[in-house]
Amino acid sequence: MPQQHVAPIALAELLQQVPGKWVALHNGEIVDTRDTLDQLVSSLKEREIKDVTVIRSPGERESELVGLG
Repeated sequence: MPQQHVAPIALAELLQQVPGKWVALHNGEIVDTRDTLDQLVSSLKEREIKDVTVIRSPGERESELVGLG
């Protein structure tokens, strides 16, 4: 099977657009954002959206976590 080329995305830039939100990403694009993980999961299920990456964007006053200390 041939390898697929996946273009890198500027994740930090995307997440800066939605501080403090839970974010669903697909192919480098924001599919949905919500205040809570439960709200995001419910919205994705209602719209039958699958195959997304879910991540929380740090709030404006939250530190970013890089690595595990």
